[in-house]
Amino acid sequence: MRRQYVGLLFVLLDFFLAYGGWVVFYWIRRFYLYEYQGQPGTLWEYLWAPLLVGTYWNLLYGLGGSYKDPIRYSILAQLFQRSWLTILGSMALFFLAFLDDPIPNYRAYRLTLISYIGLQILLSSASLGVMHLLVRKVLRRIIRFPTIIVGSGERALQVWQELTSSGQDLGYDVVGYVLPRSPEDNLLHGKAKCLGRLEELEEVVVRRNIHHVVVATEPDDERTLQSVLYRVNGLAVELYLVPALRDMLSGGVRVGSPVDIPLVAFGPFSPSPWYELAKRTLDVLLSTIALILLAPIMGVIAVLVRLSSPGPIIFRQERIGKNGKPFTIYKFRTMYQDAEKNGPALSKEGDPRITPIGRWLRKTRLDELPQFWNVLKGDMSLVGPRPERQFYIRQIVQRAPEYKQLLKVRPGITSLGMVKYGYASSVDEMIERMQYDLIYLANRSLLLDIKILLYTVLRVIQARGK
Repeated sequence: MRRQYVGLLFVLLDFFLAYGGWVVFYWIRRFYLYEYQGQPGTLWEYLWAPLLVGTYWNLLYGLGGSYKDPIRYSILAQLFQRSWLTILGSMALFFLAFLDDPIPNYRAYRLTLISYIGLQILLSSASLGVMHLLVRKVLRRIIRFPTIIVGSGERALQVWQELTSSGQDLGYDVVGYVLPRSPEDNLLHGKAKCLGRLEELEEVVVRRNIHHVVVATEPDDERTLQSVLYRVNGLAVELYLVPALRDMLSGGVRVGSPVDIPLVAFGPFSPSPWYELAKRTLDVLLSTIALILLAPIMGVIAVLVRLSSPGPIIFRQERIGKNGKPFTIYKFRTMYQDAEKNGPALSKEGDPRITPIGRWLRKTRLDELPQFWNVLKGDMSLVGPRPERQFYIRQIVQRAPEYKQLLKVRPGITSLGMVKYGYASSVDEMIERMQYDLIYLANRSLLLDIKILLYTVLRVIQARGK
């Protein structure tokens, strides 16, 4: 059984329990909670309405993250989260379904609501318990996560011992280790299979279909970590680091249950589907409003650009978006035509290629207004790392391979890097700005997005662009 089928099984189990629960509740409600003297239930009440209710709970639990990784979820965390979702979801569903119900009094109304909340919590917990037992007893023996360790010293030995003992119950399957760049005593010799040296890591990951890579070298060995990043970025693997003392003291080590192995996940955390939905909704809503309200201003800018110099009003250029997918970005033209006839070149202070009106547009960042169309299309978000050209990405990755982490999310019109650092005039400055965008990836939230948008508006008013 493949991993994706486990989530589908969870969805179906939740659906049928919610479906049956609604039918049972509706029957109890009609004849026991209060004496309903109406006609027998209709096909809508006993067939179509439960179908909608089952789908409703699937969507609610899905947005809450229940189906994201059912192989390795914490049952206690899921029970707590589902209980709150069930209480809130039941109240919303109840008032929609029974707003005009002929319930005789407030006491009966309250009893009906509490009864359904209790029933749905019971069914949801039963579904969670069945999946937990199924995963623990059956699926983890079938679905394995091929894992390799980067390192061969004391820390690598400790990780190997942990993964081969309790790790097997969590689905980890240690297939071997890779020798690091820095020399270490090979304490794994004779215990695990040596798969090669660090320079062969990419080949090993692809050939062995590796799912987890655990870096278990010394905490200060940043060269090895950068080398690992350079080789596995872009591959479908999860990268983990063995925590150092500073990670433990700073609260960077998180475990979902007592049996979890304490490792530090490297890369942008996977936010809740609620956040993704809210972020995309905000993108579409604000971009639509902006394109409508700013249409007169954009019309005036279009005329000014046309009068400033020969050439198109809208400048189009290929940029790299989420998952390395190219897209066309739109901006008001701020340079003279054929400004890059000698090859790509970043603009600097006093750049003679920039037109007079273009200089003002860059100061106010009004040249980026057409990018609201990119946001509507889904190429970009309002907030996210600024998209770059492949020409510069190649240069950045050679020196800072962690830059590829930024390609795992949609690029944005503005970003924490733009607010804290601003525009970059060289590859060195791009790398400096990248540090802020990596911090953003580690702290993504809707509140942070809104703060970045407000600070960006302030920068526009102050005309602090370049």
